[in-house]
Amino acid sequence: MANAASLSDHLDLRFPLAYPEFFKRASHVTAIPESFLIAIARQESAFDPRARSHADALGLMQLLPSTAKRVARRTGLSAPSDEDLLNPSVNVEIASHHLAELMLRYGNRRPLAAAAYNAGASRVDRWIKNAGGVPMDVWIETIPFRETRNYVKNVLAFAQVYGRLLGTPVPMLQVNESSIP
Repeated sequence: MANAASLSDHLDLRFPLAYPEFFKRASHVTAIPESFLIAIARQESAFDPRARSHADALGLMQLLPSTAKRVARRTGLSAPSDEDLLNPSVNVEIASHHLAELMLRYGNRRPLAAAAYNAGASRVDRWIKNAGGVPMDVWIETIPFRETRNYVKNVLAFAQVYGRLLGTPVPMLQVNESSIP
């Protein structure tokens, strides 16, 4: 089949990489895989630095101003204005610190951190408590909010693609992510 397209055709076009220097720096500072940071940004804003959600989340990684101020205070960064959060460099820096806090809270389990980034940590804590020790893949499929369930699956898939594009492939679920705490 000469005209049959493969899944890997034109990944660089279907999965653009915007602001690579900001993600690389944030990954270095926070030890979060670059592909995971990029996947969050792609899902949150499709790399639109001026994005504004109906909930007033702002910028590339869709930070709520209140969350950004709290994270900045805890990490010793300057408190950002709303306009600052539309600056990709500032947005990625603060959002990556927020994600690092979530990764720490959830034992470096990306699915849990992604769910908390989207729906809030208190909800994720409640969902974990009610899950009864199911495997992670089952937990993901039983997330009560369809938006968050799809969000987590998209972020994990995007992280795989970006990992491949960056030359740092990652599995869909890592060994430490096979179960919930």
